[in-house]
Amino acid sequence: MNRPTLEDIYQARARIAGTVRRTPLEYSEWLSELARCDVYLKLESQHKTRSFKVRGATNAVAALAPADRARGLVTASAGNHGQAVALAARSVGAKATVFVPGSAPETKKDRIRLLGADLRCVDGTYDDAQDAARGFAEDRGATFVHAFTNPDVVAGQGTVGLEIVEEIPRVREVIVPVGGGGLIAGIGTVMKTIADGDVRVIGVQTDQTSAMYSAFVAGHVVDVAIGPTLADGLAGHVDDVSYQRAQRVTDQMWLVDEAALPEAIRALYRRDGLVVEGAGAVGVAAILEQRLELRGPAVIVISGGNIDGSRLAEILTAE
Repeated sequence: MNRPTLEDIYQARARIAGTVRRTPLEYSEWLSELARCDVYLKLESQHKTRSFKVRGATNAVAALAPADRARGLVTASAGNHGQAVALAARSVGAKATVFVPGSAPETKKDRIRLLGADLRCVDGTYDDAQDAARGFAEDRGATFVHAFTNPDVVAGQGTVGLEIVEEIPRVREVIVPVGGGGLIAGIGTVMKTIADGDVRVIGVQTDQTSAMYSAFVAGHVVDVAIGPTLADGLAGHVDDVSYQRAQRVTDQMWLVDEAALPEAIRALYRRDGLVVEGAGAVGVAAILEQRLELRGPAVIVISGGNIDGSRLAEILTAE
């Protein structure tokens, strides 16, 4: 439970250097006006796989012993982690098998296939896909790469925090989309260790993907139903490990209405020319709903940009 440490995150950055790009941190005039403070967007949607997940998967695969890679890699994913594991496996010549819920966006499933992984679609939810992936890994003796509890995955995600602090040492708020909690655990570890001054780490979920929020309210993991959501990357449950890691470094958890996501996606596209998926837009949705009182400078992590073209077109043409 003590991992990842700040040292682990620095080691992760060294492992992924030259493979995973440093993403832009861009000032947003319109969000700054709306929030009445300086607001920046950390564009994790600009990776090769269009998601922050490439950081954690690349670090975790690089940290594995050659024998563990040779047994084959298995994971469960809503789509973005699966792409990241597929890419990392291909880079080291390992075989990857990725389990996803059948409802995962087609663009994510297509890219997993294109990256050379064996894609397995499972009826049901993300949790059903994870159960199938674990069973498959045990039966085959393969190496399971968990999307948000593997400490090397979390350390890789923490490199987002290092980049933020280096560019804005006196950042006051970092707003992070939360699914399983690996991203906020990694970023929060950095913020609570080396950020200059009083920084708040704020997690955001939707009212249809509230597993971590509900755990924070209850003080422990609870069983929460996941509803229909545009933020498929946040749809899943948390466990005790992921909850405790996130709880240590998170100051607030917020919920936004599911209905606010299309507006946030439209605004990011029309004002900034950014293609952002539902999970990546929740931080901006919180600003649009005026749920957060910010001091600034504030950074909103845009966690991913993998959205089906037909779904994006539908959102952009809606009144």
